Amino acid sequence: MKNIIIVFVLLTSAISTAQDKYPQSQKELKEKIIALDSKAFEMYNTCNLEQFSTFFTEDLEFYHDKAGYSKGLDKLIESMRNYICNDLNKKVLRKPLTNTFKVYPLEGYGAILTGEHEFYMVENNSEKKTGTAKFTHVWLLIDGTWKMSRILSYDHKATE
Repeated sequence: MKNIIIVFVLLTSAISTAQDKYPQSQKELKEKIIALDSKAFEMYNTCNLEQFSTFFTEDLEFYHDKAGYSKGLDKLIESMRNYICNDLNKKVLRKPLTNTFKVYPLEGYGAILTGEHEFYMVENNSEKKTGTAKFTHVWLLIDGTWKMSRILSYDHKATE
């Protein structure tokens, strides 16, 4: 019986160390959220939709000042497949302006990331800036995994 308890304790601690815990400091939280956002949008930029989808909750809500509202991860991935990743020879690229990033804690369960990003059209290995926008991402820590649950993309301005 003692052996069973020891094995249970070891397994429980192994599982809990594999899952994220809420960061202890604002600095750790900021680093964590910015790193997650960077990884998510690396998948966006490379059209790795399978990996990209792992960064979001199923009930994702996306608010876009030009394209409107959409709900659900399936809608986001469908939109990516149809509009962003439909022609890899002519691709939209997102570049975050990390010096504009701010991270606000949702104490113990999440964080809000705000910032600005630029968009480029990549065609024939040439990048052309097409615009800028502001964004807000709500990240939640759900069962030890960080997921983006709400996206606001607004103040889009075309490059003149």
